Amino acid sequence: MDQGYQDFSNLKTGYNGNLELENLPKDYFYSTEYDYMTLPEVQLLLTLSDSNISYSFSGLRKTTLLHQHQLAKALKRLIDRDHISKRDNGTYETTNTGSKYTTELIKDLISNKAVNIQNNSFYSQWKKIHLIPPLESELLVSVFEKRWFGGFRFLFKRENKDGTELCWEDNDSNRVYLYIQKIGSIEFEYRATVPSYSKMEEATNWISNEILNLEEVNVEIEDYEIVDDFEKNTYN
Repeated sequence: MDQGYQDFSNLKTGYNGNLELENLPKDYFYSTEYDYMTLPEVQLLLTLSDSNISYSFSGLRKTTLLHQHQLAKALKRLIDRDHISKRDNGTYETTNTGSKYTTELIKDLISNKAVNIQNNSFYSQWKKIHLIPPLESELLVSVFEKRWFGGFRFLFKRENKDGTELCWEDNDSNRVYLYIQKIGSIEFEYRATVPSYSKMEEATNWISNEILNLEEVNVEIEDYEIVDDFEKNTYN
């Protein structure tokens, strides 16, 4: 991608002195390998930078704030270039090609100060959900994946060595995470910049009620950890 960079020393910068993405020329991300990349495509690759994560269309739209037509066009182009694939259940994830490309893209963006990494602080409360008897993790994932509740919309699913992580977000950027382990146990996290007891309870009740509706199973919820000033790196 180095061949595509130009001198942007006179370009408008943000308050921290870094280049703002919206002020970059349309051909900023030009490369001989890719021809050119639009800003919506860059947003999608950064959002899907974790190779183990898959987003729903609505989750990508909410996270990137792209118009529906912009998002659809960017997804199609990235799919055509084998950077992103669409799964049978309608979610999107990066391919091996896309993951390698995005790794180099992030390095270039950071080195050219087109993005900045900052720490964000959150309030985080955790609960353990005990199921008696335990249920298969695949069944639990199928129940919750791509479902909405209250003001929370489904964002993404992430697979890891221990199990599956599901995430929802509301319009105030509060998030609910459900960690379903392969052995069938569940951990639940409510993460917010400004905590709301009612929203936490709403999420807790919805999760437990959906499980109870499955079959004859008892649900026990245990509060086990509260963390203030949780920090997470984000690109801006």
